[in-house]
Amino acid sequence: MSGKDPREEERRREAQSVLDRAERESETVLRTTFEGAHKRSGPPVDEDDPIERLGRKIGRSAGMVFALGLVVYLIWTYVIGPA
Repeated sequence: MSGKDPREEERRREAQSVLDRAERESETVLRTTFEGAHKRSGPPVDEDDPIERLGRKIGRSAGMVFALGLVVYLIWTYVIGPA
């Protein structure tokens, strides 16, 4: 036999098309999720306003501290456990 089995070739093409479609759909879902998180729901703000920049920095820092604290708490509670 000099060539590939036609059924194998058809299965390979079908599998590749399913993988391509899954990649496109997951990319769309992730993109819309991150774009939605980026958009603001309030009135437009001035990007050059120093108070807006300071507030954004404070909010991001507080969020990071909260997230790290939550991770430490969960690890301490469920992984290490009280001694």
